[in-house]
Amino acid sequence: MGHRRRPADHEAELLAVGDPLAKLPPVAQNILQAARRLLDRGGFDALRLQAIADEAGEAKGSIAYYFGNKAGLVAALVDCLTHDANLAVIETTADQPAGERRIHALVDAETRIAADVGSFRVFFEILPHVLRDEELRPRVARLYDGYRDTVLRSLEEPGPELSPRLRAHAMLTIAIVDGLAIQRSLDPDQVDIGAATELWERLLGASLAKVGDGSDDLPPDADPSEGV
Repeated sequence: MGHRRRPADHEAELLAVGDPLAKLPPVAQNILQAARRLLDRGGFDALRLQAIADEAGEAKGSIAYYFGNKAGLVAALVDCLTHDANLAVIETTADQPAGERRIHALVDAETRIAADVGSFRVFFEILPHVLRDEELRPRVARLYDGYRDTVLRSLEEPGPELSPRLRAHAMLTIAIVDGLAIQRSLDPDQVDIGAATELWERLLGASLAKVGDGSDDLPPDADPSEGV
């Protein structure tokens, strides 16, 4: 549990989650930034293709050229939001040794993500439409899968025998962050995110210790996610 990641590992991870906005040509970046401004000001209903083109000062056809359709544009918006969260987790945890210090770094990063009400408000504007859209839903599901992998790598460098159990921890960590963000958005003066994540850090550490020493072993036919 005392292994420390090498600097090269850190650099490789940061490159693996390269900024999706930076990969786009300038026109596409401009369109995406314009869509974000409209979403901030007017919610999802403001994301009309002509309105986005007008806000960006670009031809409407450019949206289809770079993003395919509105679903592609919305997926790119969500990708930018999840990228920021992924990068925050990696930067905070990458140089910490596995064990208590890395768990603390992970929870600290997730606490700051949950407290970022502005970014979550944008995401919550999009989410109900994602759930109803057959094209958007699998795209955003893949982004969440990447976020789970980021948290998984932050918990430990698991072997194949540990990965399923640790993945359940990653799923629950993200669920806690999303849930706390909802509560904080609704009632920022009463929801103490820090107190909740301090408790989660203690529970996470205790559960991961059981995974590490094998004391959470389940019957061969059990679902690993049920052993958390």
